[in-house]
Amino acid sequence: MNHIKRILNHPTCYYYIRQFVTGGHPFQEWIRFYGLDDVGERIADLGCGPADILRHLSPDCLPGFYLGIDISESYLDAARLRVARAGLNAEFQVLDLARLRHDRDAQRMLIGLLEDRKISRVLLSGVLHHLDDESALATLDIVHQCASVVSLITSDAVEIRGHFFNNLYCRLDRGAFIRRESGYDELIAKSAWHVSGKRWTSPRAAFAKNIHYVLDKVMYGASGLAGGRGSPLRA
Repeated sequence: MNHIKRILNHPTCYYYIRQFVTGGHPFQEWIRFYGLDDVGERIADLGCGPADILRHLSPDCLPGFYLGIDISESYLDAARLRVARAGLNAEFQVLDLARLRHDRDAQRMLIGLLEDRKISRVLLSGVLHHLDDESALATLDIVHQCASVVSLITSDAVEIRGHFFNNLYCRLDRGAFIRRESGYDELIAKSAWHVSGKRWTSPRAAFAKNIHYVLDKVMYGASGLAGGRGSPLRA
């Protein structure tokens, strides 16, 4: 298993092996869902890896700005190639998200990057299942502090009781903290975010499931201002 995961650390190998195993992720669906085709969005992709989704961008439908952040220089080099081919206005920065729970310099760096670039939407695509609860919660709450950020979207593999092939796929993933749906629910409910939506997607190999949360900062209702820490989940 460790040998397989070392192979998957190579950006090109990771992309093509994942495409082969899953039959292809629904990148076009995710592009629309994430707002990567919306010129009005300034997007930060935290833990962007090689940014394989950018392979599928149309030159006529690009976000206003893309900020890719990852711990791996080799992955960011691969992402830069995607950006150059897409003609996307973008920037990249090395940062270890696991440092955010205890490193104030890393916290200030992330907040500064998001606010200086006027980021409106943050993506955590395939990130939470690489972080323990403390690091994941720190990441969510620090992003929430950024004045320019309006929304955050997550995407993760999820363990499902009784779904053998999905769970086998999860075990092959490099993330050490893949949770069940209830685990993601509980994690996000502890954060400062309000959940405005939750959805599921699958690649062509429908046995593999991805769970997504759409988060925003506030919700106005008949009872006034609601949202924030402990807000109920809504499908």
